[in-house]
Amino acid sequence: MGKADKIILAIIALVALVSMGIFLLMWQNQTEGATALVSIDGEQIMELKLEQEENRQIDLSEYGVQVVLEIKDHQIRFLSSDCPDHLCMGFGCGLYAKPCGNLDCWRIKKALIF
Repeated sequence: MGKADKIILAIIALVALVSMGIFLLMWQNQTEGATALVSIDGEQIMELKLEQEENRQIDLSEYGVQVVLEIKDHQIRFLSSDCPDHLCMGFGCGLYAKPCGNLDCWRIKKALIF
């Protein structure tokens, strides 16, 4: 391996490290100040500032749906739902969601909106 090859490899490694650092900074900034708007059938029932929330479970049965949300480490997900497919509980960003759009439970129609 010649001197030119070593320089090229060093540049590639440096670019990769800088890119990873930028990505991590962007990811951290996305999670700061995240708010989950919980709505049922289009009506907002609560607003949760995830940075300020303690680990807990939120039972939505008092709103007429058998759904439980979980807040853990300032992230939120569907913990349980009585819908037949359970896509909201383990699909895409539904696992301890960071701001990535909507987490939808078709049973209650767009339950979490970031």
